[in-house]
Amino acid sequence: MRYDLYLCLFLCAYTAECARILGVFPVLSISHQIIFQPIWKELSSRGHNVTVITPNPLNDVFSPNLTEIDVSSSAKRCVDNTDIIKKLDTTQSLFAKIMFSYHFLDYLITKELEQEEVSRLINSSETFDLILLQVIGIQPLVFGFGGKYRSPIIGISTLQVFLHTHDTLGNPTHALVTPDVMLGFEGDLTFANKVESLLFNIWYRMLYYWYALPSADKVARKYFGEDIPYLGDIERNTSLLLVNSNPIMHGVRPNVPNVIEINQIHIKKKKPLPEDIRKYLDSSPQGIVYFSLGSNVKSANLTESTRNVIIQAMAELPYKVIWKWETDYLPGKPDNVMIRKWLPQQDVLGHPHIKVFVTQGGMQSIEESITNGVPMVGLPFITDQPTNVRRFTELEMGLGLDYRTMNKEQLRDAIIEVAENKKYKDQVNKSKMILADQPMKGIEKAVWWIEYVLRHKGAKHLRSAAADMSFYEYFMIDVICFLFVCISLSIYATVKLCCLIVWLARKPRSKVKSN
Repeated sequence: MRYDLYLCLFLCAYTAECARILGVFPVLSISHQIIFQPIWKELSSRGHNVTVITPNPLNDVFSPNLTEIDVSSSAKRCVDNTDIIKKLDTTQSLFAKIMFSYHFLDYLITKELEQEEVSRLINSSETFDLILLQVIGIQPLVFGFGGKYRSPIIGISTLQVFLHTHDTLGNPTHALVTPDVMLGFEGDLTFANKVESLLFNIWYRMLYYWYALPSADKVARKYFGEDIPYLGDIERNTSLLLVNSNPIMHGVRPNVPNVIEINQIHIKKKKPLPEDIRKYLDSSPQGIVYFSLGSNVKSANLTESTRNVIIQAMAELPYKVIWKWETDYLPGKPDNVMIRKWLPQQDVLGHPHIKVFVTQGGMQSIEESITNGVPMVGLPFITDQPTNVRRFTELEMGLGLDYRTMNKEQLRDAIIEVAENKKYKDQVNKSKMILADQPMKGIEKAVWWIEYVLRHKGAKHLRSAAADMSFYEYFMIDVICFLFVCISLSIYATVKLCCLIVWLARKPRSKVKSN
């Protein structure tokens, strides 16, 4: 009887610690969703009741505490209608890219909010103890969920966040020390870079606080009700920010205590390869080139000219190639190339015969490559990919090419150079050691901090005073203006006094002379 009592008390205590958690991760991109998926799966396995709005559900029957609201139909329709990858790739102006991203995300999120299951959830009497939100570029509309449920908010980002998100948490954003990720600046800045970064800091904040935020607030009230607080105030209620970054690919930056860097969260234990792929890799001791442009930039969508350059380069390699090609047929496929619509990338990269990874430069792919000690050739297309490729090129972990201008000789020679020159492999292995030398795994760190916020019902004690300052207060614009006025008045008074003294000094002499 006593043991039954102890068991009952334990179960009651355990249940009391379990929370109701809502996760909102609206962007259709499996390469980003694989960062979020382990988090919501682990939370549900710990007994928390987790509801997730996502276009990439796990559909895991072994997670009874997990409820997934699948918005893939709405998300896919938005992506297909917009042709977002092509637009981001061909748009050259930074202003145009930012505005396109804002309007696309507004379109995407509103369509998902209108989906029946999501609308039913918003209009129900459901309550949640914590909200997990995907922090998405310049679009703050997802923070409407925080206003609806009045719960602590944790933001999660798979990329380095924009200026306004740093402002939300009072994180330092020095224009020269930590230029915004959109600028793509790395290392020592030129004078022109410094001017551009300063002007961007000012312009972006004007765009966000005077246009993007008020516009999103109007949309949020349509879906979440007129009684929610101002969207900017909800955003500033963020208790914690989890950012997917690592010490290899991202420069050192100062962070306030409630900005937590996580990485390798999607790295999994190796699994046996499918039999046909294993045989192909095992039979190629001379080396294999693994070619994949990720889940967003599909190889099958390349232009014919770019595809032909790649095919011709692959045909002239002294290695076999395994290529993630998303259709059944590759026109002109060389004999040394195997194509598959889908490949278990981490397991393929872990094979000892892989010599080079030709990648689009996505952060998750780069982490997987470093973890497996594979040097890279980068063909960047969109978002942070050019910056990532430039970074690993500077660190001599590989080489980067412009897919628009490269020819077959450049691609072929770059792959052979990276495969045969030992320095690239050595540099990747050095980075691998640094990346692996951490006190806990990324998923453990993320879940510990999420439960920390749950235990304390927020994390106001970690909040920087800078987070509650306005832009002009934080940068002391009012103080600088006051000092400028004081100094100007002092100079003016001094000049006037000197003029008076000179006038008084001259006046008696003039009288004597006239007498």
